[in-house]
Amino acid sequence: MATLTALGTLEEVDPVELSDVLGTTLYDHVDPEALDTLVVGEERVNPSFLIDDYRVRIDGEELTITRQ
Repeated sequence: MATLTALGTLEEVDPVELSDVLGTTLYDHVDPEALDTLVVGEERVNPSFLIDDYRVRIDGEELTITRQ
């Protein structure tokens, strides 16, 4: 949810409308349940992936989104 909320803020839309604005969904790029497992697990994993024109990086508890 944090990723969708942050992307919605950047695009100035409600996260529910994000797929209409970007023309894609988070599910098209990454499995959200698998992502939760990676960042909540005991091993430190720093996933990074692209959604449309944005690079999403999760480093511990820090979420960074940059426009590509």
